[in-house]
Amino acid sequence: MVTRAIVRPPGLNFTDALTTVKLGAPNFARALEQHAAYCEALEHCGLTLTCLEADERYPDSTFVEDTAVLTKQGAMLTRPGAASRIGEVESTAEALSQFYSKLNSIHEPGTLDGGDICEAELEGRNHFFIGISERTNQNGAQQLAEWLATYSCSASLVDIRGVNNILHLKSGLTYLGDKRLAVIDALADCNEHS
Repeated sequence: MVTRAIVRPPGLNFTDALTTVKLGAPNFARALEQHAAYCEALEHCGLTLTCLEADERYPDSTFVEDTAVLTKQGAMLTRPGAASRIGEVESTAEALSQFYSKLNSIHEPGTLDGGDICEAELEGRNHFFIGISERTNQNGAQQLAEWLATYSCSASLVDIRGVNNILHLKSGLTYLGDKRLAVIDALADCNEHS
C-alpha cells in the first residue's frame, strides 16, 4: 500500500514547460490551485507528503513522477528523454535517499520517463508495462526491465510511438486493481514485447 508521495509545486516559469499540444499557455494561478487540491487529496487518502520547493531551473519539474520509478524493493532514478529535464533527477535523488539505502540509475544511451511506466499485477506478481515513446527509448526500457527482473518483477515493453495524442504510456493506460486495466482505444493495436 502506498503511504508516501513526493510533490513539487509549479514554479513561476511553469508556462515555459514542454508541451506537445497547442492549447495556449497554462494559467499559473490555476495550476497552483490544482496542485494544492492534488496535495490535499493525497493527504485525505492518508499519504504523508514530502514537499519539494518549486525549482525554476526546470519548468517541468512539478512532474516529479518522471524522475524515478519506485518499488518496495528499490528505486530507479530515470534519465529523462527531454534534455532540459535531466537536471531534475538530482533533487529527487536527495529526497529519495531518506527512504532508500541504494538508488539505481538509468545510464546513457538509455532514456526513461516515469510517465511511461505502469505497475500492475499479473499472475500473482508485480508486472510493469514500460512504454517506448518519444521520451523513453528501447535501451532505457530494457535497463529498467532487467533491474525489475532482479526483484522477480516481470515487464512488457509497449511501443506507443505511433499513437496519436499521448506523450506517455500512462496517458492512455492505467491499472485499476483486481487485474483490470483501463486502456484508450488508440492503444489497442500497440506492439507488446515481454
